[in-house]
Amino acid sequence: MPQTTTLTSPEIWASLDEKVQAGDEDRWLSSRYAPKPERRALIALYAFAYELARVRLVVTEPGLGAIRFQWWREALEEIEKGETPRAHDVVGPLAEMLAEKRYRIDALKRLVDQFEDAFEDADRTQQPEALLTATAARVLADAHGWGQHIATLAPHVAAMRRGESVGYGPVVPRAPKAIRPAVAHLRLRRLYGKQSEAGNLSRRLCVMRGVMSGKV
Repeated sequence: MPQTTTLTSPEIWASLDEKVQAGDEDRWLSSRYAPKPERRALIALYAFAYELARVRLVVTEPGLGAIRFQWWREALEEIEKGETPRAHDVVGPLAEMLAEKRYRIDALKRLVDQFEDAFEDADRTQQPEALLTATAARVLADAHGWGQHIATLAPHVAAMRRGESVGYGPVVPRAPKAIRPAVAHLRLRRLYGKQSEAGNLSRRLCVMRGVMSGKV
């Protein structure tokens, strides 16, 4: 069972929160509506995904990329064995959340594998948007009945975020209230298709409405 022997300081959590806000503000906005313990789990997960996604931005050689992804596999394996987490601003919080059983370590390992596949093929469409969103939803509810909608909607919204002309996308039923802090950001597709860039207030209001109504 994963354990952590070091306390994660409020300063580390604040820094991690800032990292996610800067790197993935869409998900960060949704996470504001989760209770604090679950919000921390979401932030640690999103920071982990951000580290994996940005490999393509910091290295171009396959060998160097492989080294970075293997580093994360080994970090997760050490946590799984109950060893002291590596000194890294994301690893410590991940270990803490795994110790609290906020998510399964096998899901994190699959995130590493799928991000590496996308990196090797230089194909961002392979990035595990559905798996990431499903893992976040599970932080909030083990069973919610919205898994298939996440599987179809999350990759579509990711394509819109990349600027691809894919249209509005699938119509889905209202998201269950329990998981809205993990999926409300998907409602931003209502703004992605517009020619003018949405301002901060519009984006925040859009996510807030997603949380309140479940319409994404």
